[in-house]
Amino acid sequence: MNKKLYLVLSLVLVATLALTACAPKEEAAPAEDVVEEAADGDTFKVAMLTDLGGLAASEEVKGFSDLGWDAVKQAESELGAEVTLLEAKELADLEPNLIKMASEGYDVVVGVGYLFTDAMNAVAPQYPDTKFIIVDSTVDQPNVASLVFAEEQGSFLVGAIAAGMSQTGTIGFIGGMESALIEKFEAGYIAGARAINPDIKVLSGYTGNFTDVAAGKELTLTQYGQGADIVYAAAGSCGLGTIEAAKDNGFYAIGVDTNQDGIAPGSVLTSMLKHVEVAVFNSIKGAYEGNFVTGITTYDLAAGGVGYSPMEYTKDVVPADLLTTVDGLATRIINGEIVVPTTVEEANTFVLPE
Repeated sequence: MNKKLYLVLSLVLVATLALTACAPKEEAAPAEDVVEEAADGDTFKVAMLTDLGGLAASEEVKGFSDLGWDAVKQAESELGAEVTLLEAKELADLEPNLIKMASEGYDVVVGVGYLFTDAMNAVAPQYPDTKFIIVDSTVDQPNVASLVFAEEQGSFLVGAIAAGMSQTGTIGFIGGMESALIEKFEAGYIAGARAINPDIKVLSGYTGNFTDVAAGKELTLTQYGQGADIVYAAAGSCGLGTIEAAKDNGFYAIGVDTNQDGIAPGSVLTSMLKHVEVAVFNSIKGAYEGNFVTGITTYDLAAGGVGYSPMEYTKDVVPADLLTTVDGLATRIINGEIVVPTTVEEANTFVLPE
């Protein structure tokens, strides 16, 4: 090879190597950073399951399960969650529905209603990486959040309003399926009524389900025929029958869980509010942020978990001093001066502390 050509080629090679050495290097991302980015990109998935109550047919008559769905939809809009709903047709659906959602990789599975208790106890241990939420019951598993409410406290307040507004001295209570949970509503209502009128008469009856509107109406009319001029229903959709009966016959109903005052304006005296939407969203958000709280969380008056509606359509006919008294009772409950009974046996002998 020509010596001049050899010299030129050698100089080109040296220059190329120098440029290569001086160029900035593209380093591979550390393995942990790649994993973190992938985790950040994962879709947060939330499934909600209803028991036999299901969702309401419209916004106007929404009930207990709808509040849970409101929370899940809030998670969709605020947290970017992918959400789905699965409604049970019969009790036998509850366990398979839980398994279906957990096996499909949902991060959080919400069972709205105490009827999920046995099913969740069975399924949660099978899916230890899934976070389960149950409303209105307790499931003692390390990956379950149990959200419960002091329904007796909210019911105490509407019972006091009912007793203070009754013209006959007789009021009514309609329950759905008999259980310790629904007994809390009944007991609180009776005790609150006795706080205002120790001689009040409270008629009680149960429809045996949470879905039969006609049965709710029929039982309400029976109590109305026996002198009840205000009837409180803690019976799911059966309570819509109570409201219909009140509207048709000129007496008062009391709604439950959601603000049902607008279903029949002027015929629904007030509603006992139960903020399921707040409790469920808080729990979902905790899971999303890595702070999922398992065990039992109680939403009472002090926590803003229960209360009564603003009475938009009836407040002008309720004596101001009665509402002042009721709010005073609420304060005493929060302060621990009044312990509201949770059983009918205790409620029937309740005496307001001095």
